[in-house]
Amino acid sequence: MELKSKTAQVGWTAAIIVSLSSFIISLDNTFMNVAISNLVVDLNTTIPVIQIIITVYALTMASLMLFGSKMQDVVGRKTTFIYGAIIFGIGTVIATFSVNAPMLLLGWSILEGIGAALMTPATASIIIGSYEEDRSTSAMAIRTSFASAGAGFGPIIGGFLTTFFSWRWGFGLEFFIILIILAFSRRLKTFTPSHKFSDLDMKGVVLLSSGIFIFVLGILSFNTSTTFEISSVIVGSGILLLSIFYIREKKIVLRDKIPIIDIKLFNNHNFTLGTASRMILNLALAGTVFVLPLFFQQEAGYSALATGFAILPLTVGVLIFSIASSRLSKRVEPKNLISLGFLVALISTLILSYQFDLNTHIKNIIPATLLLGMGLGLALPLTANIIMSSVSKDKQSDASGIMSTSSSLGASMGTAIIGVVMILATLNGLYSAFDQTYPNQFSQKEINEKFLFYQQKNDTTHNYLEKNQNSALTTIVNQTVKNAMRLVFEFITFIFLISFIVSLFIKPLKRKK
Repeated sequence: MELKSKTAQVGWTAAIIVSLSSFIISLDNTFMNVAISNLVVDLNTTIPVIQIIITVYALTMASLMLFGSKMQDVVGRKTTFIYGAIIFGIGTVIATFSVNAPMLLLGWSILEGIGAALMTPATASIIIGSYEEDRSTSAMAIRTSFASAGAGFGPIIGGFLTTFFSWRWGFGLEFFIILIILAFSRRLKTFTPSHKFSDLDMKGVVLLSSGIFIFVLGILSFNTSTTFEISSVIVGSGILLLSIFYIREKKIVLRDKIPIIDIKLFNNHNFTLGTASRMILNLALAGTVFVLPLFFQQEAGYSALATGFAILPLTVGVLIFSIASSRLSKRVEPKNLISLGFLVALISTLILSYQFDLNTHIKNIIPATLLLGMGLGLALPLTANIIMSSVSKDKQSDASGIMSTSSSLGASMGTAIIGVVMILATLNGLYSAFDQTYPNQFSQKEINEKFLFYQQKNDTTHNYLEKNQNSALTTIVNQTVKNAMRLVFEFITFIFLISFIVSLFIKPLKRKK
């Protein structure tokens, strides 16, 4: 699409600039998870409302990511990136000074979500369009490292700021980074757009955005008091809209307007498998990052800052091996490294499934979380390289948009699905615990009532038990937590197994002689 560039050479500054945007977007996805209780107090709201606000941010990104990708062809990659940064910056200001939940929803979930949807696809396409193949792999690794740092250090940064200052400082930090990005944006390569805004298929944009939003919202509703039938209808409605969108896109190719998704890209073997692998990987990663803070805060009673440190080994592993993977890929076939990464991640989550109870300490999970970081670090940057290297230069905007959408969709589904699995696993664990402690003394209805009480309490306060509490109650809760966490991580292990199998069918990259 964008065939011309106005500068001949770009140094590593360009990669760092766009990687900074990946850092704050990843930071946005994680740092507020440790500040939920403070948000409830400061904004005079409830935990479910804050959870909705967090979810809408991810959904806004996923819904508009492909639109952001197509905007690169209309106004250019650099301009799209800058527009996104400006909108994101405005959102951070509103979020910083939020006095109620709707104001935070506007600033964080909507405006920052729109800004992120414009910036994210542009980061990958700017890198691929600015560097040769060997350097682009290294640049992608830088981007992945920054994104991983934002995701991993997000809880630590959020915990520190929330504990010693205020969660508002987190948005202030993001605004400061946005100012740096805008100040150095002139160092980015300028690409010439090839289409007009009138060429965009806006009906397709509405269908796609609505379909994704409703589909994930339906999954999330399984985690609420909504009935199974209503949740199923919501999910089905989302699938219907996405099906209509797919049919429309096949027809729109025959017209003059730009299709939101070039369906023909999925005829490319490596593009399809790379995209699927990356989406499944992000689903598993989001689920893991969601469930670990939840356990350490709600069950173990750790502070926000201590919870952030619990995820640090995972971050270190991702950072080190994201950088190492680009170097290793010059000697080892990338598809083999991706498969190895998924296999290592699979082993780590299998180990984690047997590590949790009320007496679990951070040190108990360090080896497994470090191993998980190693596996993710090997796979993440190389899946991006597989996707982008499998398409021609004129299709890179489309490819980056689809890649970013699949990543955000995987992340949003991961949090939603793991939330549902957590509820089912906790209920299953409660059945087992009562059966072992009080055999044949409680009916299923009575256990369900106790589960609802446990869940409601978990929404408003920490559930960790004091040492002097009833030993039978402690045994029940401990067994419930143990069984629930085991089932959750067994589910995540299964997801990594699917990723590993899919990665085996990726074809080797053609290397330049």
